[in-house]
Amino acid sequence: MKEIILCEGSTDYVLLQYYMREAYKWADDKNKQRNILRFPGQPSRNLLKESNVLTVAAVGGCSQLSNGLKKVLETNRLSSPAASEAYNKIVIVTDRDEIGTEEVFIAAVGRLLDEYQVVYEEISHNKWMSCTMKNQIGMFIPFSILLLIIPFEENGAMETFLLNAVAAADSYDKILIDKCADFVDAADPEKRYLINRRYVTKAKFDTYFSIRTPAVQFVQRQDIIKNVKWEQYNTIQKAFEKLQEL
Repeated sequence: MKEIILCEGSTDYVLLQYYMREAYKWADDKNKQRNILRFPGQPSRNLLKESNVLTVAAVGGCSQLSNGLKKVLETNRLSSPAASEAYNKIVIVTDRDEIGTEEVFIAAVGRLLDEYQVVYEEISHNKWMSCTMKNQIGMFIPFSILLLIIPFEENGAMETFLLNAVAAADSYDKILIDKCADFVDAADPEKRYLINRRYVTKAKFDTYFSIRTPAVQFVQRQDIIKNVKWEQYNTIQKAFEKLQEL
């Protein structure tokens, strides 16, 4: 089976990739990255479990999520069922802070599904939705969509979970993380740039790593991230448990 997770940007891409590997035992194989679905200027990676392939792909921001879904639906439309080219499960990960309202996003997804003449159930967040569409030769393609709309309260964001885990493991890093958080909280009092909670969360995460690995040492950052016990994240953010069904 082919499955895909569409997320907003590179930070979400890195964290989701490690989460799927550490929490749900998907494997990374550098030899299985050919012909991967990718969006302009954005990272994408195939993960494997038994005979299943899961693509984790950033689309370039919340405004591009609809275009990401459109590209996946187009892939299904052009697919041949015998060649197993269609995506069986599609997950879209976003949060309410960046899309304005849940209803607006759901309406946008509905319009796109209608454009591709997809037969689907009522759209709702954090619930798998059964869908059917025709491919280019008129054969019906069954698949499922999960809109994972995360409220991202302070203790619910993946970035916050990671920073808390690092702080618990090292007292010096805890001091650094706390100082970075205090700086971000005070840095933009007029909220000209950090206009919502999600931006504040990302800024705290990025500020810590800009000091911890100032030379953008990608391998070192990956080592920090992969050593976090991501399986414990479900105790904080129950919605991510649905990713176990991939």
